[in-house]
Amino acid sequence: MMSYRRSLMLCLLALVPLPSIAEPGVTTLEATRSEWSTYRFPLFEGGSAAPERINIYLHAFELDGLPGRFEQSPFERIWPTDDAGHGVVSLDYEIHAKTPGFLSLDIIGEYYGAYLSLGRNSYAFSLADGSPLSLPALFSEAGLQRVQQRISQARVGRIETFLAQLPVDGATGDEAEKIAIQRAMYGECLPRHQNTTLDHDRLVLEPTQLTLIAGGCSAHAVRALDDLGEFPNSFAYADLATELSAYGRCVLLEQRSDCRDLSNPQISGVYRGVVDRQQRTLVIAPPDTSGSSRAFYFRDKDASKVELVAKRRVDVSHIQLREQNAVPAMFELQLDRDGRLNGTWQPEGGVAIPVELR
Repeated sequence: MMSYRRSLMLCLLALVPLPSIAEPGVTTLEATRSEWSTYRFPLFEGGSAAPERINIYLHAFELDGLPGRFEQSPFERIWPTDDAGHGVVSLDYEIHAKTPGFLSLDIIGEYYGAYLSLGRNSYAFSLADGSPLSLPALFSEAGLQRVQQRISQARVGRIETFLAQLPVDGATGDEAEKIAIQRAMYGECLPRHQNTTLDHDRLVLEPTQLTLIAGGCSAHAVRALDDLGEFPNSFAYADLATELSAYGRCVLLEQRSDCRDLSNPQISGVYRGVVDRQQRTLVIAPPDTSGSSRAFYFRDKDASKVELVAKRRVDVSHIQLREQNAVPAMFELQLDRDGRLNGTWQPEGGVAIPVELR
């Protein structure tokens, strides 16, 4: 462990990111710590507010900061430190599609904690306003239920077919142990796919199809025995025409640049405004089926981050956000038809202050 951390510090070759053009409209922020520890991250360009919101959202969730707000490198908040030892040891990205209406990409990271692991986070954004795209926005309620059922049947069938092919007897030694582990692993995994909500699936949008990807069934210790791996399910947009919402058809089928979700707007994305005499940037992820989502804000003065606990109301246009601070405070916010959040911010024991975030 110590030699690993020491080599990271001694092999620090580049702290300041070097911009390089990855494709039109995208600059790549780069840093190198050693030949095996490199960092690449997208910075989107354009004349509208959408690229700015997308950059803020990606920086907030992946780099724990705001674009351009760093001392030495935009990656300094996530890479391993000499005392902690855990963190992101490499980072890259892959753009799946950039159409007039949407952007889809993966952030690919190698993380060092209890062990070294590779992970992907998938993001999709509307290019009309830079808001994150989610399944409840792209699909009608009934359409999403039908898609969930199709995916559940396919994944359960895949597992059951594999289990049926495992030898019942005759295996000995290591082979018998492998079969026993696989039978238990996939047996425990079946209920997850029988009752899937797709909450933890990665959403990948390509020019003509979308793919939903669920993680594998194995824990890290037995990953080598996970012959099935991830569970991807792809659908052509043309085949989903009756399942999509009007907004989803506009974004995915028509691929227009002016799509707005007016019938079912959701509170998610990036909002900015003055709270308690300070400019703040609020970042909220789309909710899962239980209504929970990640949220936090940054104080623009010093780019410090404050975690928030989000509580959605039955009326999806309302949200309550509680600050995780030494002195707790509460946001009570409502989304209006113009995409603004209006409401109050109130410190514990204090007076409610009107706020507007947009």
